[in-house]
Amino acid sequence: MTPPTHGDPGLQPERTSLAWLRTAAVLGAVALGFMRFAPGPGIVVVVIGLLCLAPALYLLLTAGRGHRARVRRFAAGTAAQHWWRNVVVTAAVAVLALAAVVLIVTSS
Repeated sequence: MTPPTHGDPGLQPERTSLAWLRTAAVLGAVALGFMRFAPGPGIVVVVIGLLCLAPALYLLLTAGRGHRARVRRFAAGTAAQHWWRNVVVTAAVAVLALAAVVLIVTSS
């Protein structure tokens, strides 16, 4: 079975997939950096870090399947909105930022 093709010279699905991979990699790096450098009780830092690392790992592990699905939908002329991904990544970034501020302020 040959994969579906599309006539987009800019390869929109490819750019979208790569952008999600970069976002997931950076979120994972920030979560790991948070766990390494954030002051405060170790268990709190680890739990917050792991909760924010989970979405990044999910995005990285499902990237191939997601790309193939985007190509199929693009070829069919439909574009599904996965708003929940945006909300989850935004929430993870907000939790990391807020937790870092709270831990830094309370550790002084």
